[in-house]
Amino acid sequence: MGPTCSSSRSTEPKLQVREAISAARVGERKAMVLAQVKQRRADNGPDARAARRALRAEKAQLLRWRRLLRARLDLAVASYAPPDTLGAMSWDILPDAQLSLPHPQELLAVVRVSPAQDQVALMQRLRALDRQLADYQAHLDAALEESTQQIMGTFAAPDRKPDAR
Repeated sequence: MGPTCSSSRSTEPKLQVREAISAARVGERKAMVLAQVKQRRADNGPDARAARRALRAEKAQLLRWRRLLRARLDLAVASYAPPDTLGAMSWDILPDAQLSLPHPQELLAVVRVSPAQDQVALMQRLRALDRQLADYQAHLDAALEESTQQIMGTFAAPDRKPDAR
């Protein structure tokens, strides 16, 4: 038991260092996005729309990463508590549809996570990453809202000339 305990203890500080580095990178990205938005706001004009497009693209990528993290977390949880067998409750209601269901063992085999990693540590790490992404999303949403308000403000400005059509 000695070697496995020492190896798990030696990996714990490495995991903490990785999480600290990851948090620093997220902080750097937040600062970079906010600086870009502020610069574009300072320019004021056609770049406000470009800033909003960039923010929307960033939000789409962020949402994709959050979905991936949650899916990975679901898989980690399923390794401890697999879902109920599909079709067990509806076999008498949909008897013909039962033939199209894959075998439960086949479904479990494709979603089972390898036990090579400490699953509890993995779940904690995934949750921590999701919290970081949620924080980043809050900043991104605020910047997107400010960008929208800025664009709306330029349309509502009294000195704006109506389009001659």
